[in-house]
Amino acid sequence: MPSWLVVGAARGIGFEFVKQLSATPTNKVVGIIRSQKTADEINALAKQNSNVHVIEADVFDVESLRGAVAKVEKFTDGKLDVLIYNAYSIGTPETMMLSPTQLTGKETALYAEINEAVKGNILGPMLAINACLPLIRKGSEKKIVYITSGAGDVDMTRISRLTGQIGYAASKAGGNVIIAKYAGELYEEGIKTLSLSPGWVETPATSTLTDPAIMAYLMETFGRVQPNLRGMIPAEESISAMLKVIGKLDMETSGAFLSHHGDKQWLD
Repeated sequence: MPSWLVVGAARGIGFEFVKQLSATPTNKVVGIIRSQKTADEINALAKQNSNVHVIEADVFDVESLRGAVAKVEKFTDGKLDVLIYNAYSIGTPETMMLSPTQLTGKETALYAEINEAVKGNILGPMLAINACLPLIRKGSEKKIVYITSGAGDVDMTRISRLTGQIGYAASKAGGNVIIAKYAGELYEEGIKTLSLSPGWVETPATSTLTDPAIMAYLMETFGRVQPNLRGMIPAEESISAMLKVIGKLDMETSGAFLSHHGDKQWLD
């Protein structure tokens, strides 16, 4: 039975991965969540599907992570085919949309903006990947997928002229480089890695974008990159597309940074 681990599975993109993967009875799907406070939906799914297992863990705590991997190992019969790292940080709400110069004189806030994003989008993935590698080495698919963002693409930033999301964008770009580093290191073992952007997706994290002025600004900004932009896409559509890209991942594309389309079209 193919085994999958989704880190950051309680809501949004992570939950949709678990939902779609568990629809195939031969898949074994484990979802790691940060807290039971937001886990009602995935817990209900696990009750309905015996091929779903939910584990609460702190991916930044080595002991907690080690304990979670031991539980994964037991559920998946000692191996792991695909690791999907979906947990992330968007930085701090107070500074998230400030431009570089607007952080002048706000150095404490700047440090928090960068440090929190780096912790969530670079350190977290590395800790999880390193902890799971013994299981991945025993798997058949041997795939590591980092859910990233088009915000981490330099040309996307340059053309859109979106000056906010400094910590998020920079740390996602850094995460993409780390994933390419893993691809190089693990190449001889046949382990494949991928930085995969889901597109501009409707999730709980984007549900706050209801202000017409904010939405108009983003549509104008993103429209510089993709003139025919439709807007945000449903999570169901994004995950379905990403699973096809993951299915095609091979040694030739290992370490790449791709969109849910399998190319560089980052939005819808």
